[in-house]
Amino acid sequence: MTDLLVDEFRVVAPDRAGYGPTGSEAQGVVGNAEMAGALLDQLDAGPAVVVAHSWAGGAAVLLADRRPDLVRSLVLVGAACTPDSLDGFDRLLGLRAIGDVLTVGGLLALGEVLPRVRKLSHRVPVRYRDQFRAALPDQGVLGGERGSLGRHRRTFLTEQRALIDEMPLVVGALARIRVPTVVVVGAWDLVVRPEAGRTLVRSVVGAELVVVERSGHFVARDAPGVLSGLIMATGRDDSVSQ
Repeated sequence: MTDLLVDEFRVVAPDRAGYGPTGSEAQGVVGNAEMAGALLDQLDAGPAVVVAHSWAGGAAVLLADRRPDLVRSLVLVGAACTPDSLDGFDRLLGLRAIGDVLTVGGLLALGEVLPRVRKLSHRVPVRYRDQFRAALPDQGVLGGERGSLGRHRRTFLTEQRALIDEMPLVVGALARIRVPTVVVVGAWDLVVRPEAGRTLVRSVVGAELVVVERSGHFVARDAPGVLSGLIMATGRDDSVSQ
């Protein structure tokens, strides 16, 4: 989606620690907020329109709370920032032993099985086809990396446990956010339910809710034009960080 923004904005789109070519081990929510702040400082890229998806939403909230000088506005997409964005399965994943086992199976499904199932969408009745495709990840969900399940497992477990342990810090920060905030939810999101987006909007002063129809958790994939338009509307003279 960044190709829709680069003609008008400076786009900074780093991989989180533990993913891609970073070469570093995974960090929790606080650690990611600190790393994002350090990167914006290093690049002299603030104040920025900060766009965060899913797990990264909490890191963006802490960044806006702790370093408001670096954040012009927030665009939180399918963001896990409130307790109701976590379900019982999330909490099982955070447990020792059983969480490890579930994570291995989940990552295999996420990176290999479900993307292949998604390619069979042409066999699904037309009335359900779009929702079926929106609900499932594609092959790029893990950054296109293959054969690195060990690293992904460590990263996922670190982040999952941090999300649960550090959620009170994120919730506490929400009421202190004073930058313009747009909360974007996919109407068909099965990972972070739309109801959690509504809770998030009520928790941030002046926040705006945008529900993207015919989209699931991966709004940037399902509706890139809509999301890029929202990002551009938040500030046309600033850097954009995703």
